[in-house]
Amino acid sequence: MIVQSGSFRGRPLKALGRQPWLRPTSDKAREALMDVLRPIIGGARFVDTCCGTGAIGIEALSNGASHAVFVDSDTRSIRLVTSNLRSLGLLEQALVMKADAVAFASGLRGTEFDILFADPPFGSGLHNPLLETLAGHLCGEADGCIIVMEHASREGLLDRYEGDAVTLRRYQERRYGDVSMAFFRAVRRDVPAVEGQR
Repeated sequence: MIVQSGSFRGRPLKALGRQPWLRPTSDKAREALMDVLRPIIGGARFVDTCCGTGAIGIEALSNGASHAVFVDSDTRSIRLVTSNLRSLGLLEQALVMKADAVAFASGLRGTEFDILFADPPFGSGLHNPLLETLAGHLCGEADGCIIVMEHASREGLLDRYEGDAVTLRRYQERRYGDVSMAFFRAVRRDVPAVEGQR
């Protein structure tokens, strides 16, 4: 596994081989994701939840994100992410946290991140609860923040998730074979929707 784009392109990342609890995002999907985010990722505060190897957050840092938070509930992933960050000299730009993704999301209010990427294990049933938690806990200051949810293409997500202060509106979907990425924008509830925008 290597970094696919940005200033660290071509640098190796450690992985643990085939593990039932670990399903790294493919090289093609990582590169395509950064292509979509590149116009907004410079200087962004990035969160990589259910981070596994940390490859997505590292791609974000490689492409100009100012800081990245890596969250996973598995100790093996935490060690792996820390090792990968250390090998690239990125520890000072990162925070690695051992935490449940939904519990972590319930503590976010809106000023801590600009882009949040989530890749819960397929079949875990966490995709919708995580989006519902984010919608329910983000405050109006999260207006404009981006949430990207990687999910099995066969697994349906809603187009919007309503919270008291914000609505998460899906504005784009990218499919890479059996894997899809849904892009949501947090919109403050007192801001009217732009005509034609979901």
